[in-house]
Amino acid sequence: MPSFAANVLPFLLSTHTILAFLSKAPITSLPIRLPTTTNNAVATEEDASGTTASVILEDAHAFIGSTHLRPKSRNLKEVPALYDAFLTGTHPEQPKDELGRGAFVMSDWRKAWHTYGQCDRSITQAEYEKIKIEGGFVVDPFTGEAEYEVEDIDGDLPNDLVGVLYRNGAGKFGINGERVAHILDADGLVLRFEFRSPEETTTSRVKFTSRFVETEGFCEERESKEFTKRGTFGTAPRGLTSLFGEPLRNGLNNDPEGKPPLLSRMAANALKADIKNTANTQVIAFGGKVLALWEAGMPYSLDPVSLKTIGVDSLGLPIDIQPGKAPVNYIPGLPEDMQPEILGGKAHTAHPKMCPRTGHLVGWTWAQNPTKGSMDITFTEYDSEGFRIVASDTHTLDGVALAPHDCVLTEHYILLKVNALEIDQLAFLSGAMGPAECLGMDGRAKVRAFAFPRPTLSGDEKKKYAPFVVNDIPACFSIHFSHGYEDEKTGDLVSYFSGWPPNDSESFLGAWGGFCPGEKSPSKNIIESIMISII
Repeated sequence: MPSFAANVLPFLLSTHTILAFLSKAPITSLPIRLPTTTNNAVATEEDASGTTASVILEDAHAFIGSTHLRPKSRNLKEVPALYDAFLTGTHPEQPKDELGRGAFVMSDWRKAWHTYGQCDRSITQAEYEKIKIEGGFVVDPFTGEAEYEVEDIDGDLPNDLVGVLYRNGAGKFGINGERVAHILDADGLVLRFEFRSPEETTTSRVKFTSRFVETEGFCEERESKEFTKRGTFGTAPRGLTSLFGEPLRNGLNNDPEGKPPLLSRMAANALKADIKNTANTQVIAFGGKVLALWEAGMPYSLDPVSLKTIGVDSLGLPIDIQPGKAPVNYIPGLPEDMQPEILGGKAHTAHPKMCPRTGHLVGWTWAQNPTKGSMDITFTEYDSEGFRIVASDTHTLDGVALAPHDCVLTEHYILLKVNALEIDQLAFLSGAMGPAECLGMDGRAKVRAFAFPRPTLSGDEKKKYAPFVVNDIPACFSIHFSHGYEDEKTGDLVSYFSGWPPNDSESFLGAWGGFCPGEKSPSKNIIESIMISII
């Protein structure tokens, strides 16, 4: 029986994405037994009397990680419960007054960002075939595929907990021993949990399935055994390796190597604007489709049962989904046959919203206008019957060159918040830096919000709920919204988001760099709200 906790729990801890759940009843928490294997930082030695004792090996990460409440890291022995858990490889129990204070062993946190299953190994096709014949893998190292009945469950599953839960997140952190420069550049891994009713089965009620999203970039890099596409957060191919050398390939579960020399980066990446679609940000199940999404490209469609990748999905929209197309509109006035091949693509948000009243899925595609410093955005509402398009409207975001990441859906409006970010085009096009590295952030500047009427509104309603822009929202930085609504009494638009307060940082997600987020400099995160009065 495969160890469910050992193979899956690190992924569940590391991913940050929203879940898609199809069920006849609300999901409740599922207790999962943690592994009780000995911690790899513990060894045994025999003293003169022949008694075997546990000793802690030197481990750079065997300390208590810093948190906002306790910004300084601490010696493991300062918390006896954690020290004992470290020695025995068990999960510590915390008293109620300590819960939520974030005490954790840093080595455990790092394990949450290891590559899934056995997929950190580099093996030849011949070795792969031999192992499959001899008994196979718990997790296929090429595809991330696993499928088995979950038998080891603590507690009792409610009889009416029936349905399918999907989850997506970063799961494969590099290729051929070379780790990605940033965890958000990792390939997407989708998990599927099928909860069956007691009447449907005489064995386990939970079936587990997993698989990597086999995007164009994933397959290309698996074949070449090296990075072939630029990642959003700094992962990139190397150039002039005969001059500057091959990567060190320290292993997918070890610290990434530092940046290659500038000339190496530029030689391999100059003028390459086709960023790798990792399909690692979100998964949705709607209208008979299961889609793995990423914010700067179109989603990938997956088989709802096996999770095998079907391919890029246009979502029924009249757009070009050819590989290599960047979400940038054609240059005005230039004949189509003279347009650069990379232009003409679209990208779809990774965070579409579900309307609780209509049951519609509301998403949006976007493309930059290369000569205007603006962006075209198309909002589309889909019906759950066959993913049918119900209505669609296109608008322009003036003075916006970088797509918002998330949105708020209310009864009549779609609200977007635009952070104070600018991109250094020269650094990006020269190949010297990755896209996110080229983003400059003004943590003290005011930000903007754009509100648009939903495409399903009638003509009169669209006049009443006309588009508007708020240009003087106090300084803040956000990525994800929690929720939003229209106040029933005042009509005000109210939204809540997580983010950062005003600050002097010029780096975009800089604290997430290195091996894993927060390892070196945990950042203060806040919940804020925006209330817009509709006059």
